[in-house]
Amino acid sequence: MVFYCDISPVTNFLNVNHAKAANEGKPLVVLIAPQEKDRSKAQNRLYWMWLNQWAKRQGKDKDYEHLFFKKNFLAKIYDCDDVGQYKKTFKAVRGLKDSKHPLYQDVTSGLCELMSTTDASTVQLTEYLNDIHAFCNKNGCYLETPDDLK
Repeated sequence: MVFYCDISPVTNFLNVNHAKAANEGKPLVVLIAPQEKDRSKAQNRLYWMWLNQWAKRQGKDKDYEHLFFKKNFLAKIYDCDDVGQYKKTFKAVRGLKDSKHPLYQDVTSGLCELMSTTDASTVQLTEYLNDIHAFCNKNGCYLETPDDLK
């Protein structure tokens, strides 16, 4: 899955600011670096679109499928990448499972509800979306991607 942006706004920005800097006799300094931010609006839109497609196919609610995917895919990404306090929490929950604690299932369900995709970086959310896409395709559901996100 590849996300890209239209180059037109970038060139327009450069043209406007270059002219301004030239008129002021100042250099225009442009920094090109990977964007370090949380998930993008495009990723969020795609995620909920895919959740709706999968939920419709399964005959379930999108919120139910949201919890299913977080438990099965997002938790593994957060555990591997050591995001926030998740790794410590997952370790404690595994301890409950190993000891066959009667509250294990309740704690797991609660944790899945509290776990948030907003804690994911754009790279992590891309991995999460790729995992969901592969899972759905493997299970016979082709997820549609809008042209502007291809």
